[in-house]
Order: sequence, then structure tokens, then C-alpha cells
Amino acid sequence: MTYRHTVHRNLVYGSLPRFVALQKEKNELLAAAGLRPYAVWAPAFGGLHHMELEAEFPTMAAFEQQHEATKAIGRVAEINAEQLTLTVAGSASDRLLRLGLAP
Repeated sequence: MTYRHTVHRNLVYGSLPRFVALQKEKNELLAAAGLRPYAVWAPAFGGLHHMELEAEFPTMAAFEQQHEATKAIGRVAEINAEQLTLTVAGSASDRLLRLGLAP
């Protein structure tokens, strides 16, 4: 069984390059700390910049451990705050899906 964490943002028009640059920096910080970086997805068509960030975890505990460990990387909080300034108000959401069921 695997868990997939998906973060969704609708970006302010024109902010896509900055958002992606910030995510690249955040992913480098996560990888340096031995944590999972997030894949960056954006659809090719649409009226707004829709952004999806995704990472898979082998267990719920692994997701929770990453979440706690990420809090210890001070720059990540700064990046998250700046990314939210590039996000259309009220459009931020995330979800955690369990992929597959135990037999």
C-alpha cells in the first residue's frame, strides 16, 4: 500500500516561473535532508495556472515523519509563505490518498 500526497494551487497569472523556482529550491532542501522531493505538475491548457505537487510515501507514518522533519528546515517555511503569495486566495488545498487496499 502506498500513500500519495497531492498539493493543489491555482497560481496568480504570471507567477508560474517564480513558483517553480521556489519549488526547485525546496526540493533541493528536502533531498539534502534525506526527505522526499515533490514532483511538479502543471496542465498544458487552462485559464489559470493550475499547479500540482505530488509525492508518494510507503506508509502513513513515513508521510508524518516527513511532515515533522520538514518543519525543522527553516527555509522551507519561508518558501511556503512566498509560494502562498503567488497563489489565488482560497485555492490552496491538499489531499492524502491511500493507493491500493490490503488483500
